[in-house]
Amino acid sequence: MDYDIKKKVAKYTSNKYEAVIVASKLSRKINLERLSVTESVGPEEIPPSFKTKVTVEAITALAEGKVKFTIKEDTSSEEELFPEL
Repeated sequence: MDYDIKKKVAKYTSNKYEAVIVASKLSRKINLERLSVTESVGPEEIPPSFKTKVTVEAITALAEGKVKFTIKEDTSSEEELFPEL
């Protein structure tokens, strides 16, 4: 794994916390895809083994700019956070 990954990830995200959230969601997606592949293997077949961890694969994809994401805002204004009584 590239240890200068922080600079590469900074090109595609606004801060490190955003990068962690995006990478974790991508890791979950990759893990679900891998689980579906291993579950579809028959009883006589050997399940596939994967060379990299899902987290390393997700961070690498993010650092290479292969991940497209958007941030959804739950609230539109501060009035919704603190309604007047």
